[in-house]
Amino acid sequence: MNEYLLLGTVAKPQGLKGEVKLRHETGDASRFLDLETAWIRHGERYTPIRVLSARLSGPDVFLTLEGVPDRDAAEKLRGTELYIDRAHARPLSEGEVFIADLIGLEAVDTQGNAIGTLVDVLQPGGTDVLVFKTPEGPMMAPHLKKLVREITPDRIVLDEAVLPEVAVYENRRSDDLS
Repeated sequence: MNEYLLLGTVAKPQGLKGEVKLRHETGDASRFLDLETAWIRHGERYTPIRVLSARLSGPDVFLTLEGVPDRDAAEKLRGTELYIDRAHARPLSEGEVFIADLIGLEAVDTQGNAIGTLVDVLQPGGTDVLVFKTPEGPMMAPHLKKLVREITPDRIVLDEAVLPEVAVYENRRSDDLS
């Protein structure tokens, strides 16, 4: 389990005084208003950077970071991922997990048969989409209660009766499914 969780990626400089726009990865952008420290990843090493201020404008998050005094310095951060350490991450509600903790879990059906490995969770707005690496190629399925029967620290259990109704395989044409 990684000690750091992705907050977002610096999308671009904002204005002339070093502020950056963050393409955030959290469902609650207001969490940035209390953020004091973020972490920048350099290979396997994480370096702290103080957050001097944060503001929201609709769904957008703008940060002023220590040591980033102007637009040129902010431009150098474009594409940089910002993280938070788990000790300062927001508390989870009962039954809630961080997406980072799901990636890499093996998926099985209710009979224990292997389906694949979770490689991504897409959040298009609305229902999350689970992306699995399977022997048949990439598979996407919506995170629905009728499909996802159980999530444990070791695995994800999917209902094999529901899977054919909702799963989409990248390497299959629609006429292959009948």
